[in-house]
Amino acid sequence: MFGTKYFWLSGSRRGFFHGSRIPINASRAAQRFKSTNTTASVGVDARIPLNANTLEKTDVSADGNTYITTLANGLRVVSERNPGHFTALGVYVDAGSRYEDRKSAGSAHLMDRLAFRNSERLSSVESMTMIESLGGSIMSSSSRECIMYQAAVFPHDVPTALRLLAETTLRPRFLLEDIEELRMTVPWEIQDVESKPEMFLPEKLHEVAFQTGTLGNPLLCPVSQLSMVTPDLLHAYHKRWYRPERIVVAAVGMEHERLVSLCKDNGYADLESSLPDANEKTSWGAESQNKPEYRDGAVYTGGTWFDSKPNMDFTQVYLGFKSSGVDDERRLYLYATLQMLLGGGGSFSAGGPGKGMYSRLYTRVLNQHAWIESCVAFHHCYTDIGLFGVSASCGPRNEFALLDVIATELEAVASGRRRLSLRSSLRRPYASQEGPTSIEIRRAKNQLKSNLLMNLESRMVQLEDLGRQVQVSGRKVPADTMIHHIESITVEEIAAVARELLESPATLLAQGYIEDIEKFYPQVAKNHGIKI
Repeated sequence: MFGTKYFWLSGSRRGFFHGSRIPINASRAAQRFKSTNTTASVGVDARIPLNANTLEKTDVSADGNTYITTLANGLRVVSERNPGHFTALGVYVDAGSRYEDRKSAGSAHLMDRLAFRNSERLSSVESMTMIESLGGSIMSSSSRECIMYQAAVFPHDVPTALRLLAETTLRPRFLLEDIEELRMTVPWEIQDVESKPEMFLPEKLHEVAFQTGTLGNPLLCPVSQLSMVTPDLLHAYHKRWYRPERIVVAAVGMEHERLVSLCKDNGYADLESSLPDANEKTSWGAESQNKPEYRDGAVYTGGTWFDSKPNMDFTQVYLGFKSSGVDDERRLYLYATLQMLLGGGGSFSAGGPGKGMYSRLYTRVLNQHAWIESCVAFHHCYTDIGLFGVSASCGPRNEFALLDVIATELEAVASGRRRLSLRSSLRRPYASQEGPTSIEIRRAKNQLKSNLLMNLESRMVQLEDLGRQVQVSGRKVPADTMIHHIESITVEEIAAVARELLESPATLLAQGYIEDIEKFYPQVAKNHGIKI
């Protein structure tokens, strides 16, 4: 996906719906220069002594490039000095749809949509006027585990941008007229998403895979919930989740001391920590005996879902399995490499170096079967668990064979260097029966490293990755450490994690002409050792 550890390795940004994305003053924005002077960051391994007066502590990386200051109230301020022509700022809140219950369903989505509007000190008009004067860009987005607010501005506009971020994160006002506007626009947004299988089916996949809630909760606010949303409800949600111990303020391209000072000036240091404990991550308003706590992990259930739409041009099929989360760092790299190994894409591609045209799903599926429209591996990775699989599409009445194609490729990788028996496949070319070679694994690792390092050239990617890593694990993993992990991966390890996938019950979705797949999928699953 978009970044380093939490994006290219985990694909986690697939779970974001972008809300308030505001391109600012095109005439000024066109004059910006994007910096390519990027320094690879390193892990934090030095500490400035605790400040007895402010109770702040600061960790510094060995090269002096990365600073992490923990304020007295628990809020973390992190920065990297990388010089350039503009500064990137972000605020990351440890909140999202996985923490919601029936009372607060959709609140993270609504908080995103209400960003940069009215606050205690600024009206919506004043906020927009400030934004239009910046000549940069402002955006917000919500996901299952994070609500983020980001800005890219010229260095002299940093105080204004941070003031805007502070107003919308610390002091928002939820006016009835704004909520009424959302009641009109959100149903249209949901309808738009449901009309696009590439957006709708990944969300349905989570709902089917995690049927007890948490990661199965909807990202978008349900239409049935809109009538129950009130300013008081959103204020309560803000008070519950926007606590200092759950917030990270990050910046790339400015002095750390100045960032800390600006954070204090805008009220981040004055935000009071409150009970429950900072380590608690239960759903808001839920009783612990009725709803699993975050520290117990999301509960993967698997399951099937079929949506008959015979008039669709293509039948869409998703086959997913339980995988590991960010907490299991070694498997995170293994699944990222497995995703690159399988690769895939559409039936038409411009090709070229680095486009994955030699991945297994291209060479053994798309190049072998003209009736397959698309076939691509995916990996949705979260703090404690992940969801790995393959999505594909084909013309009507081929969906039964399509499922067999997907299952064969997963089984072939799980077999390692062995060749599959003929009984495990229908209409398969001989090459598809073989497991990955050391050359294929080397190619996948090189592509993963290339993607990771190329994305480090983007300042906004650096910012998002810095903020999310510190939010989730309290540290920044150096790029060279990630490269070392990737380099050490073996063929046997890839086969082992592929076999682990097949040990969990599958999550199977199909939309379009589904008569044959609905009838025969149990037999296909049995032939390939897939649990349904």
